[in-house]
Formats: sequence, C-alpha cells, structure tokens
Amino acid sequence: MKLFSAGIDVGGTKTQLCLTDEQGNILEEHKLETQLSRDPGKFFNWLFDELEQSCIRNGGTLSSLKGVGIGFPGVMNERTGTLTSAPALNWPAVDIRPLIAARYPGAAVLDNDVNMAALGEHAAGAAAGSGHFIMITVGTGVGSALFLDGRLYRGAGFAAGEIGYLIVRPGEYTAAADPEYSEFGPFEMEASGTGIGAKAADYLHSSGRPSIIRELAQGGPVRAEHVFAAARREDEAALQLLNQAYGHMAAVIKNIVLTLDLELVILGGGVVEKNPGYIDEIVKRVSRYTPHQPPAIRQAVLGNRAGAIGAAAAVRSKITSGH
Repeated sequence: MKLFSAGIDVGGTKTQLCLTDEQGNILEEHKLETQLSRDPGKFFNWLFDELEQSCIRNGGTLSSLKGVGIGFPGVMNERTGTLTSAPALNWPAVDIRPLIAARYPGAAVLDNDVNMAALGEHAAGAAAGSGHFIMITVGTGVGSALFLDGRLYRGAGFAAGEIGYLIVRPGEYTAAADPEYSEFGPFEMEASGTGIGAKAADYLHSSGRPSIIRELAQGGPVRAEHVFAAARREDEAALQLLNQAYGHMAAVIKNIVLTLDLELVILGGGVVEKNPGYIDEIVKRVSRYTPHQPPAIRQAVLGNRAGAIGAAAAVRSKITSGH
C-alpha cells in the first residue's frame, strides 16, 4: 500500500490535512472548515472521518497509515499527549491520545502547531539544512518555534517559543491585563495583526487627526490590513504605527539571536505573507543593531501547508528512528 503517513494542522477556523508516501511525497492535501465542539471526542470523530475519506480516495484505509501527526494551537506535552492550553479551541486541558486511539490504533505524533510548521519548513522549505533557527509566525497573534542543534527545542514545560508574552515595554505591564485582550501577550499587542489594529484604533480615537486608516476602515473595526494599505499610500499615522511594530519585532529577534547564536530566522504567518515589504523592514532594523554577522532572515515558503507537512514529516522521523 502506498500510503505512509498523515499530517494534520488543527486551527480554530481551518484544518489542513496531507497524506504522504514513504518517501515523503504528498499524495493529497486539502483544507477543511474546522468543526469545533466543546466535546473533544466529537471533534476527533469528525477529524478521523475526514482522514478516512482521504485514505479511501488514495486506495487505502486508516489502517494503511503507519502513523498520524497532528499539530495543535496550544501548549502540547508531546510525551504524555496532554493539550494543557488551547484557547483557540476553547477546550480545557485534555488527554488527546485516548481520543485518537478510539479511532486509530497506530502511532500518533502530537505537538504544537508552530513546532510542526517549523518541522515542515525544515523538511521541505526555507529552513532546509539549518540546525539553528527560529521560526516566527505573525498573524492574529505571534508564536515561534526553536530549532537548536538540529532538533526542536520544547523547553521544560513544553512551552518554549511563547514569545508573544515577552515584555517589550518594561513598566507598562504591571497592572492586570485588559480583559478585551487577555489572551494576548505584551509583545503580541505590539507586533501581531491584532495588536497593530488595536494600536491604530487607539490612535484614531485619541488623536482625532485625519488618516487614511479611518477611511479604509469605513466605520468598522480597524484591522492591520487597513494600516498596511494606508502605509503604502504614505499615510503618516500608518507609517508611524508600523515603524513601532517593526522596531519591536526587530528588537525581539535581535535579543533571541544574540542569546542563542542562531544562524537563521524564518518569518511566516498572514501578516508577513500579505505584505511583501515586511521582511525587508525587519532585515534593515536587525542588521542595524548587530555587533557581528547578522542572521539570514527569510520568509517561510510553505504558507499554511507547513504545519501539516511538518506533522507528516514528524511521523516519518519517529518511525524511521524507532523512537
């Protein structure tokens, strides 16, 4: 049977799935609307129904698969299979392995979604051949994954890479978090799509100055896309807001690179993908503060396919290595 592994990237709104053969060649990829349920068991029944149909389309069944890899948007203890935090899925801490075993008896590799995306970029993307890099995703929030000495670094509590919670303005985050944005960390509220939109909305409300941002929002919520579009039209407020966001991102990258001596930074996520000048702005600022050779900074090339491809690659690695 030609089927070998399945990779799945679970998101709050979309779920990406891919099937591969033993050599890692992709047999099928598709994106699904995530059918979330407060009952994780119902979710996994839906997920494995979809996976089974994919297997059938490719001449096999679930039992044809050597293993399944799944990336989740949260903190995942990949040893025990416990998803300890997943706000995007609205689940409490849950033991994932029994839910999978109820539908699929084979090997299951579980991890954080950004870790899986980094594995994808390492296997078949912008990080191929690198043993020391960080992948940062900039979208609704900010997340990252670390590759050190040729392997993922997960940390003592499996939460390495939660850079969205870094303090970037010392002294400003001693009070209780704004309940409207309590799920976002301080750095996320400076550099993510959500943060850029919120900063722009605050600026428009407090300054009263004219801005193309206001025109583009058309009375609705201000989003990062309005700020980037206004900046392309040389809007002063938009340029100022993005200069701050770029500055915070560059400073965080610089601090991480200097601490860990990384050779490569991969930037991905919706904010990066939709704004072609983003990488250049970060490169310019990172190189400005570097006392030695700056790291290479590249854009992720697999897009939203990276997590599923990485999850399938993780299965192949587990099976071929025997652990």
